[in-house]
Amino acid sequence: MGSTPFRRYLCRVCGYIYDEAEGDPDGGLPPGTRFEDIPDDWECPDCGVRKVDFDLLEESAEALEAAEAPAMRSVDLAAGQGADQVVIIGGGMAAWAVAEALRAQDEARPITLVTRCNGDVYYKPQLSAAAARGRTPDDLVQAAGEDKARELGVNLVARTRALAIDTDRRRVITPRGGVPYGDLVLATGARQPRPSLQGNAATEVLQVNDLAAYRRLRERVDAHDPARVLIMGAGLIGCEFAEDLSGAGHRITLVDIADRPLSRLLPAQVSGDLQAALSEKGVDLRLGRTVATVTRTGEGPYTVTLDDDTRLEVDVVVSALGLIPSTRLAEKAGLAVGHGIRVDERLRTSDPRIRALGDCSEHEGHLLPYVQPLKAQARVIGAALAGDEDAVYRAEPGTVRVKTPSLPLAVWSPWTAGEWSEKTSEEAGRVMLHYSGAALTGFALSGRQVRQGPKLEKAIRAGKSPDAA
Repeated sequence: MGSTPFRRYLCRVCGYIYDEAEGDPDGGLPPGTRFEDIPDDWECPDCGVRKVDFDLLEESAEALEAAEAPAMRSVDLAAGQGADQVVIIGGGMAAWAVAEALRAQDEARPITLVTRCNGDVYYKPQLSAAAARGRTPDDLVQAAGEDKARELGVNLVARTRALAIDTDRRRVITPRGGVPYGDLVLATGARQPRPSLQGNAATEVLQVNDLAAYRRLRERVDAHDPARVLIMGAGLIGCEFAEDLSGAGHRITLVDIADRPLSRLLPAQVSGDLQAALSEKGVDLRLGRTVATVTRTGEGPYTVTLDDDTRLEVDVVVSALGLIPSTRLAEKAGLAVGHGIRVDERLRTSDPRIRALGDCSEHEGHLLPYVQPLKAQARVIGAALAGDEDAVYRAEPGTVRVKTPSLPLAVWSPWTAGEWSEKTSEEAGRVMLHYSGAALTGFALSGRQVRQGPKLEKAIRAGKSPDAA
């Protein structure tokens, strides 16, 4: 078997390709796992069908384009096609923001949106702020994908995976055929890294990066009253979920290798305040620790063993270890990729007919996986595609507002070296300012002091001191 070339298999339902060489680490299949060795209950990462719905895929580019998915609902790929068509790959906030921005500038230009999901519109940051408010996953959906597409006059090609980009012919290759483009926008987002764990239940650890994954989390958590939830990672995602699920009455354990929560985002003083606030709320913080194994007997609870041999019994295990830009499609197309898909001030990739934004993009060496820059980038792309030659994106850290009700936080992360200075520390909150020389280059606010955010943003952009802004 070792001399047999690795093969690829196509999901006939959604177009996902299982590559034996790469495996499906997120689904518990390490690289090199042969298709015949995949357990029968393994699910397609995109649509959830079993391996019986996969077909051996021919390797030629022509076969990729010709591959059809007979079980899928028929769609009109020809709708709006032509040399002038804008094609957007993605179905999340970034994709719909571009469609809205372009439609606001140009009511007639054809737009096709190709997405692996059904394209339903929801505000992703609400995933980590819904449980404590009693909101269900369905409550988060603002509009069905088909309804939003109809409103904007967009040709929605849902439940369809983009397999490749043919830059020579300007076509996006999908299991349903090729989609021609005049301009292409990549809004492919980011994925969460799969933790390296031992134990028979390591593959049952949940990751929450979209609404479908959030539904699975809530199904498991809501089945217990209360649920014992262990969250791996005390970064932005982990802290927000710890706050939210704790606020909903569940018992939370938060594990991180760092010695304080949000250690990469906050200065030590503010991070310490957050640690105290989470502890007071009942969150059990296990800092300076990592998870080693996750095991389970039958349908019972999980036993999680930490690297110091501490054993914890929990009902749900969640991994929240940050985000990695989804760049594979861009790399296969020969686009310049660093940490993310590299773009210039007009959000163009190394191919000027292809742009990228949001979590998948890298601008001037920076990744900006936040809502504020995403919206600004979408406006620039919309204007540029409508013919505005002056539309330019100016990258900046922007203010990140952390959804931790026990200690509200607003942070402008500095991009230059410097020193933190404490301006205010009182019951109403803390004000930390970051200076690079004499220039104000960042801030961290807590409690009621977060209201100073707009004033400090203005000072940073104007190059003035906070008192003069």
